[in-house]
Amino acid sequence: MRMVKIIFVVLILIVFGVIEANATDQSICTSGSDVVLYPNGSLKSCILKDTFSSTEIKCKSLHPVIFYDNGQLADCILAESASIGDQKCKEFGPINFYPDGKFRSCLKKD
Repeated sequence: MRMVKIIFVVLILIVFGVIEANATDQSICTSGSDVVLYPNGSLKSCILKDTFSSTEIKCKSLHPVIFYDNGQLADCILAESASIGDQKCKEFGPINFYPDGKFRSCLKKD
């Protein structure tokens, strides 16, 4: 019974956005693509089946995506231009993040 309560509380926290839930499971990968997992079972990399949205950006489908073992997005190719803070990133260019989810770099928009 105690485990059911714990699971229920975690689900409530996820629903209300207290804990960030990352959609980093194999369902986002193209069928037949090389799927790489971390020892903890979380997704490390694959080729995206569809556009993948993460915070302020959209990663391009049919291109590689890489995650950190904590589920945070590490690298992808932008599906559209994006602005993160005062940085404008070019459409179809690479974008990178630190393990804590903070912006690292991108191909600058002209």
